[in-house]
Amino acid sequence: MTDKQEWNIAKSNLTCQLCEAKFGIGASYFSAIFVRAEGFERRDFCLSCFQDRRPENVYSYWKTTVPDAEEEDARPKVDLDSVLDFFRRLDGDTDAKRIAFRYVLALMLTRKKVFKLDGSEKRDDGSEVLVFAARKGGEKHAVVQPDIDENEIGAVSEELGQLLGIAPPPEKKAQEDGDEADGETAEVAETSEDDAAAADGSPATAAGISAAEAGVTG
Repeated sequence: MTDKQEWNIAKSNLTCQLCEAKFGIGASYFSAIFVRAEGFERRDFCLSCFQDRRPENVYSYWKTTVPDAEEEDARPKVDLDSVLDFFRRLDGDTDAKRIAFRYVLALMLTRKKVFKLDGSEKRDDGSEVLVFAARKGGEKHAVVQPDIDENEIGAVSEELGQLLGIAPPPEKKAQEDGDEADGETAEVAETSEDDAAAADGSPATAAGISAAEAGVTG
């Protein structure tokens, strides 16, 4: 579907895009997503700049905190409400890259017990659609399964993790890949046996995601 370079997203340098202030350990700041011709772009802002001089055309944003590098898990925690908002904003988008983003976000929200797999269907155009239901309220979401292979999904997951600021740095990820292949970093989404049964023949990746999708753990 796509070359991995098309998913390239700048990593945070923990500096405000407006006043250039550095974010120290424990500092809160806003991360915002913008739509550019080449794809999504992430920018970070200190609290005062974002509140007083918020840029126009913000697609989605969330507030996060700089973690202590000495902590066992030094990644920022996922704001699930912000992830859900990003997921909803992508609904109906026909761009292939954004369809893949929405698919991986659905798997992530399933793993976080926000969604559960509720079934699957095949549309007239031949596309496979997975149906996810919110565990609270029961709202249903039809998610197109992108026509990409496992390696491409892994690339999408890794770039999405960088976009959300929750992917481990490369050197740490390399160690985790070797030391924790059977742990949490080897999964993007887990659905229960009941969820898998409810899918009634949906693709196997919906019920258990492989280690190739380890980029988004949260």
